[in-house]
Amino acid sequence: MKRFSIWQDIKSKSLKPISKNMDVDVLVIGGGISGLSVLYQLKDAPLKTLLVESGQCGFGVTSKSTAKITYLQGSLLEKIRKFHGENIASKYLQAQREGVFLLKNIIQKENILCDLESSPSILFCTEEKNLSRLQKEYDFLVKNHVKVSKTHFQDKPALRVEDSYTFHPLKYVQGLKNLLKEKIFENSKVEKIVQKDSFYEVLINGYTVKTKKIVLATHYPYFLKPFLFPFKNHVETSYIAAKKVDDPIHVNAINIDDEVISLRYYQDYLIYLFHSEIASKRSSLKKRFEPFSSWDYAWTNKDVLTNDYLPFVGSFSKQDDSFLFLGGYGTWGFSNAVIGSVIIRDLLFHKPNSYISLFAPYRSLKGGRLLTDAFCTGQALFKSGKNNVNNQEVIYKKIDHQDVAIYIDENKKEHIVLNRCPHMKCGLVFNPLEKTWDCLCHGSRFSLDGKCIEGPSNLDISFKK
Repeated sequence: MKRFSIWQDIKSKSLKPISKNMDVDVLVIGGGISGLSVLYQLKDAPLKTLLVESGQCGFGVTSKSTAKITYLQGSLLEKIRKFHGENIASKYLQAQREGVFLLKNIIQKENILCDLESSPSILFCTEEKNLSRLQKEYDFLVKNHVKVSKTHFQDKPALRVEDSYTFHPLKYVQGLKNLLKEKIFENSKVEKIVQKDSFYEVLINGYTVKTKKIVLATHYPYFLKPFLFPFKNHVETSYIAAKKVDDPIHVNAINIDDEVISLRYYQDYLIYLFHSEIASKRSSLKKRFEPFSSWDYAWTNKDVLTNDYLPFVGSFSKQDDSFLFLGGYGTWGFSNAVIGSVIIRDLLFHKPNSYISLFAPYRSLKGGRLLTDAFCTGQALFKSGKNNVNNQEVIYKKIDHQDVAIYIDENKKEHIVLNRCPHMKCGLVFNPLEKTWDCLCHGSRFSLDGKCIEGPSNLDISFKK
């Protein structure tokens, strides 16, 4: 079994890092699907724009999804209807359909070879008690002029729409990277952001980039403590496996039930998401993946879900549009990233966009999961302590008055790291499947020897005596 995403089994050549001071109009931070989509929308704009990525573009959350391009998103529309009402849910559905259409058109217009494939989406029901939920979803889709049909999937009642797709996300990222490479700097880590009167100074690799606007396109924002982001979302861990099958069927499917099952096919592989849970409640990875031990690939992914089920796209304040963010997509990053990039473009040029208020990060978040997510943040802080997680593979001790964690690999080599995430000082949990150190609180992830490979942390945990 390969202990990484099926999409990551691909070669990628790095672009050059930042190596001098620069002065730009717009700095995009983050080279996943969000950042690259924003850069694409600005490629012909009369603005000096550049993008920085701390590693290689696309190898974070973008490379760990199931890579569906669809608006049939499990129980999400149902949750939005219940929380916001039908009008907001209809507007969200419209945004998703536009995102699907735009992404397909970009791939075709730019001739990006990313295994784009028409793939009907199926929403199925595994429990008889949820049949009424499926019927309500059908009624809502019909009311919104969606061509949806009733069918069965694996002998279960289901709905089906035809205008959805699947693709290879890293091949798509590489296509955008090649198209925009003159404006992209990889292996360029943001170390500090300082706001001046009318611009920002951003320290990257020891060099200063002066910029009028910042677009933060990381899956979890850092440098944003005043926004209290940790209390406005929660992080979910998804468990995914892939294997070769003899009879692939080119559809993608997800259930409407509370225990999520999501699947698609890629060439002759079945890609199967079999469980999602709040990160702070993460169960034993070994037990979760035990039934899939004979599969070809196995990995986990982390997604940010907002309190009110809608993404954050735009500025954090009505009064200041110099710092923009896009994220909090739940598990539906591709359609949201593309429609989000159009919103960001229109905000930068002060153009009207009907989705600005819908996704505005400064919107009031009331009820919903607000108290639950605040509790989960506290719970994660507690559980991440060394006495509250399953750490039989890790030694915890103090060295030179510093708390460290030590993993000893199969070659008896010690890997020593600091045992606190630099973001908010949560303790770290060892991930035995992917051999990483993971933060249960907000999803930061570090390599065996402490290099930060996923934010919100932007610092390493490498131990130096």
